Amino acid sequence: LQYRVRIDMSVPGEELVVSRDPGSSQAHNDLYIAIRDAFNAAERQLRSYSGKLREPRKHHEIEPHAVVLRMFPHEGYGFLMTPDGREVYFHENSVLNNGFGELNAGDEVRFSEVLGDDGPQASTVDAVGRHGKHIFPG
Repeated sequence: LQYRVRIDMSVPGEELVVSRDPGSSQAHNDLYIAIRDAFNAAERQLRSYSGKLREPRKHHEIEPHAVVLRMFPHEGYGFLMTPDGREVYFHENSVLNNGFGELNAGDEVRFSEVLGDDGPQASTVDAVGRHGKHIFPG
């Protein structure tokens, strides 16, 4: 009997997946070795991801901005409006510093966008200030 181990991890902006198939190796006959190998690989992926986060950002990169369009505070989510008119869903857990309760319609935010099951969503939302309408022409 050989064991196959898979670990799925969600990190801001990415999904990291580790899969350890036994192949022809007999080492994965031992469940503990299969799990150890998978978690060692997961640790390497997380270190690599962490290193990417620490890389200095290029000066010409501009973090996406938006304004809070609608809030559903009792349900724990809301929608952002991007300068190009797209709506982006966000969940209260995406808002940095537990700031969901402080957000109001019209507040300007920076955000990281990912593709969710139902379309675009913000993986992180960071409040910039109130009345972000100045980022929209007219």
